[in-house]
Amino acid sequence: MELVVVDGAGGPLRLVLKGRLDAAGTEQVETVFAARIRAAAGHAMVDMTAVSFVGSLGLRMLVAAARAADRAGRKVVIFGVQPAVAEVFRTTALDELIPVLVDEASARAQIKA
Repeated sequence: MELVVVDGAGGPLRLVLKGRLDAAGTEQVETVFAARIRAAAGHAMVDMTAVSFVGSLGLRMLVAAARAADRAGRKVVIFGVQPAVAEVFRTTALDELIPVLVDEASARAQIKA
């Protein structure tokens, strides 16, 4: 699992995840991912276009980050999920807790709303 952090430079922070967000992948990125969400000055977008799998620990990481942001008055949105990942999000109702959008433009529009 790889995490690339793109500074918002006046806009939302963009966190790009690449690989499998299984137990091993989550362990590789969770500390930095959570720290960046907590330290963000504004809202955050999670780009999951290159994520092929999400397991229970990955779901927990995403929910914890969204809750931390919410407590600080910020939003976290996810965009670009693959069909298999979207199915996991629907089955676990993650998409009812965190907005899951089709693309980056939709994510930016959701943050501005």
